Amino acid sequence: MLIVREAGNRHMPRGAILLLAFFIIFTGCSTQKTVQTLSPQARVEPIYHFDEYPFALLSEKEVEEKGEERIEEEAKWEEKKEEEEKKEEAERKKVEAEEIIEPHDHLAHVLKPLEPPREPIRLPDLVVQDLYLKKKRQLYVTLSNLGLVPFQMEEVALNLFVDGHWQQRYLWRALSNKTALQPEEVVHLSLPHSIIGRREVTVHIESPLEQKELDRENNRFKKMLEGSPPGPDITIKDFALTEDLDLMLLLSNEGEMDLRKGVTLRVQIYLNDRKVSDFEHYLSEELKAHSRNLYVLFPPYRITLKGSSRVRVWLTPKLRQDDIFLENNLLERRLIIFPFVLGRLGREQFSFIASLPHHQGESLSRWIKMELRWEIAAIPLKLSFQKSGEEKALPDLTGKSPLKVEFPFPAGETQRESHWMVSVTNLFDQKVEGHLIIQHP
Repeated sequence: MLIVREAGNRHMPRGAILLLAFFIIFTGCSTQKTVQTLSPQARVEPIYHFDEYPFALLSEKEVEEKGEERIEEEAKWEEKKEEEEKKEEAERKKVEAEEIIEPHDHLAHVLKPLEPPREPIRLPDLVVQDLYLKKKRQLYVTLSNLGLVPFQMEEVALNLFVDGHWQQRYLWRALSNKTALQPEEVVHLSLPHSIIGRREVTVHIESPLEQKELDRENNRFKKMLEGSPPGPDITIKDFALTEDLDLMLLLSNEGEMDLRKGVTLRVQIYLNDRKVSDFEHYLSEELKAHSRNLYVLFPPYRITLKGSSRVRVWLTPKLRQDDIFLENNLLERRLIIFPFVLGRLGREQFSFIASLPHHQGESLSRWIKMELRWEIAAIPLKLSFQKSGEEKALPDLTGKSPLKVEFPFPAGETQRESHWMVSVTNLFDQKVEGHLIIQHP
């Protein structure tokens, strides 16, 4: 019910009042108020991972099992993490070893100013590289030039000290015919000194002060060497032939002590690599030290040589103390026997080839020996010889039987062959028969 009060004495027209009431009623009828009911609130439950499940919701057994599983998972995770760290460390070290330049700093590396290369100092550098023994006694020294230019050696000397005491001063020109040592050249020199027992050996190079070199500190070298002790040293000095061309051996004692009488030796003889004799021999006399006497040894069975034969003899004493150095108890040589018959004023020529074997190092085997024998010793014969490749012939030799001559192999001919021509000439009208015997390595 709408109540309209009048305001004071003022009256509203009845039509306006009706219009206003109609508008209010129409507006109220056309407007509806919509009330939407709220949906029930969604239930939110917490989400847990397997290893984060609250233990409070589990039984004691389940809690224990879950705890053990979690510990195992954590241990596996730790091991995997350690392996990854090791791999990363290995990769880092590999990168550092290869010196890889990172992309961000490669320009700095390229743009870094380069130092100009230094010119090597062109000076010689003579150095003592080694000391060693041959034949268990003989002292050798190894020298080399490590510089860039030759080292002049004419005024060089070597000072030898044994156990700190000065022994000898050796001039270079007395040890070698080289006047200079070229860059990177190496020489091995034999010093005329034997080392007996255990000794501290020092060699010092002495050169003129005006001979400049890179380093003088390497001109001295010290080494402990042990030579064989004093004692007898049996040596096969040479082969010889009887008048019937039977083989016999010449022995000596090169040691510092005499070799007593009655020593037993075992001797083996080979001809052209075939063993022809193997026997024991008792020395019938004492062998004096330092080769003061020779001993002639005959095999129990005759070994007659003819033509060309490779002869090798090896001997050893029954007791080791009777020989301090067994390496020189072997001797091998080629023996060639040329028979000849010369009429009056006749002449015959022979030839042979000689070379040094690879293993040969003994001074005795570095000689070519020739011997001429004939029946009538009163008739002189002439022996002529020439080595191929040499323009000048060697001097002739004339005399009565036997004629003997020796020629050394020059140094450096170890790998070379030499061809020899030998002539025998009869200077008389009488017929002569004989043999030309040649020994060479």
